[in-house]
Amino acid sequence: MSETNTNDAHLQSFIKGAKAGESTMRDYVTKLTKLAKEVNFGDPESSLVEHLSTVENPNTRSNKAFALIRMRRHLKLPTFELETMREDLKKDIMTHRKKKATEDLEKLVSYDELLTKLEGLSGKDYIMNYMWVKHGLRNKDINVAVKRKKPKDITENVIVFNPNLKSPKATYYITDYKTANTYGNKSIVIKDQRFFEELSKLGLKNDQYLFAKQDGTKATVNYMNVLASRRSINQYGEGRIAKILIKHLLDTKQYGTIEKISKQRGTALSTIYSSYNLYAGN
Repeated sequence: MSETNTNDAHLQSFIKGAKAGESTMRDYVTKLTKLAKEVNFGDPESSLVEHLSTVENPNTRSNKAFALIRMRRHLKLPTFELETMREDLKKDIMTHRKKKATEDLEKLVSYDELLTKLEGLSGKDYIMNYMWVKHGLRNKDINVAVKRKKPKDITENVIVFNPNLKSPKATYYITDYKTANTYGNKSIVIKDQRFFEELSKLGLKNDQYLFAKQDGTKATVNYMNVLASRRSINQYGEGRIAKILIKHLLDTKQYGTIEKISKQRGTALSTIYSSYNLYAGN
């Protein structure tokens, strides 16, 4: 069997037999599919470590190593050297994170500038950027179906909004997101007239997807990521917008709101302060 076919067989075995959440498994498969073109999953660990050492970003290197570790554990192959490499990378990751935070602190716009740019948007661009700027959500969180009434059983992310009510409000019910297994279902109530106006102008019918593909079907994770990189303010993406939001909340000492953002985003408070804190490099 060729190296490519061996890797394919190993990957299929991993997909069928490994225990992981849907989004986590999807992430593993994405990384392993790319790695399958570069290495043999059954190679000696020294060869795999040597290959990974060519990856410049220590975060990326660590994430690829972990996907390989999970794969090799499933295959009952040694992982000690890969695990040791990941452990040794912690200091490099911290240094890289501090350097990136310092660079971002110098070049990213202020929160007030974000708000000004947000006001200049309309339609779907306004809605998606509003949820990043105001609530620090991830791309997947805002991939919702529009409903007029709250469903009895919520099996996907939805936004419930009826513009005909005397006192309208919009409620996001988020069940499908990266850390759902840890944080459970989330709901966010919005009472912003401008938000209502932009949502109403879209003229979406009940059960339509807010960010549907051209054929009307639900957007994929990759589609949402591409949309975010193209349509976010300054093409920052949700991650950098979240960093600007957290900096603003730190500057204004709104620590309770930071905790609220942590829960809304489904991100540990410690991670918010380490990975989304632009002051972490100082």
